[in-house]
Amino acid sequence: MQKPVTLTHLQQLAWLHQDPAPATSREALGRLQETIRQCLAMFETEQLVTAQTLLEDSLIQTLVAMRSLGIQPEQALQRAIDRLQGASGQRAFHIFPDRVEIRAQGEPRGEWPLFSQADYEAALRLARELGCDVIHEEASQLGLFSRV
Repeated sequence: MQKPVTLTHLQQLAWLHQDPAPATSREALGRLQETIRQCLAMFETEQLVTAQTLLEDSLIQTLVAMRSLGIQPEQALQRAIDRLQGASGQRAFHIFPDRVEIRAQGEPRGEWPLFSQADYEAALRLARELGCDVIHEEASQLGLFSRV
């Protein structure tokens, strides 16, 4: 049974992959860019095994480029995960019975009225296309001229 490969193992292998090691950060990023370009070309010609191999190679080259830029991969991975988790819930469509309100980071950014089921379905479709959360609110808020 094989041991699982960890990020530390990948970092150690990264220097073996590059022969010779890149002299500059620009060279390391250039090699990564070229590998990704080749990967896309293989994918477009449906050479999927070659595309997969190149994509796997680009992972090692990413670590080499990160190291050449003085970036700690473990910390960078944690920051990326935190950004992804923090982005969730920051943009949301709040759907009331009579209107849709768009909020970004809790602040209202816009709204429009709902007149029909088709309007409601269009709001849901737009929220999905924009990658926003959908929150169904139970009651409408009072308008400016409503009595308490």
